[in-house]
Amino acid sequence: MKKIKTLLATVALALPIAVTPLAPAATLLANAATTKTAPSTTETLVAATTVAKTTYHAARTGVPVYQIAFAADKSVATLTPTTKTVATKTTYSTTKTVDLSTGKKDAKSTTYVLLKTSHGTLVGWVKAASLTKGAYLAPKATVATKESVKKTTPQKVTVKATPKQATAKKVSQKVTPKKVTKKDSAKTKHTAKKTTEKIVPTKATWLLLTKRTTPAKKAYTPTKTTPYYRAAFAADRPTVSLTKAGTLKTGTAYRATKAFYAKTSAKATAHEYVLLTGTGWTSTANLKTAK
Repeated sequence: MKKIKTLLATVALALPIAVTPLAPAATLLANAATTKTAPSTTETLVAATTVAKTTYHAARTGVPVYQIAFAADKSVATLTPTTKTVATKTTYSTTKTVDLSTGKKDAKSTTYVLLKTSHGTLVGWVKAASLTKGAYLAPKATVATKESVKKTTPQKVTVKATPKQATAKKVSQKVTPKKVTKKDSAKTKHTAKKTTEKIVPTKATWLLLTKRTTPAKKAYTPTKTTPYYRAAFAADRPTVSLTKAGTLKTGTAYRATKAFYAKTSAKATAHEYVLLTGTGWTSTANLKTAK
């Protein structure tokens, strides 16, 4: 018995001490978890302000970054969550803020700030309430003194014999199928029909904005059934999103007040889009000059 205890103590002293490696430095932006991105929401633009340069930092991980596109003809903005989050241990700055509201009764507005890195790289829009004002300050390193360092002595490891575990008896239970009545089957069919109905939201189409201009012609009429869109222009990049809002009536003359040129990709040809009074934006490809 003494030989066994001596052998166990020798093995315990021979084991190496595990060392945990230091964590790598935080990157500029951490990738978000592999979850489905939340859908875009349209909110009311309460205010847009240019402020003096203010610094912020994220005190916790997981602070989301948003993309905001502002409508040119209405005080609304499209809020789209991205798959990025704000990195901690990093100082950001901003000079632009916007206040958005859901438009519901007694709803309070939410302030978003447009963050940039110290090198001027654009990050995106972030809720001001999720950030901490001021630059990030790294904690001071503490230097251990000779008196505070104690010698560690290896401890003996004693291994206790574990008693045999009792084997659980298998319990077999009979499962009796439940009879399905006509009423129950009718209910299940009715509920199945309800669950299969899905509401498909209108998707926005993003285009590359080449220029804004005045319309070449003042009045147009559609040559065939043509949709018109609600446009939202991004504030931080040359893009515009189009969301279908309705259909133009053939044989009706519409007055054009604004125009822009956009294309689907960098190599594609740009097309003219005009803003028609009382409707929205549409491409001039399916329009002709009204008499």
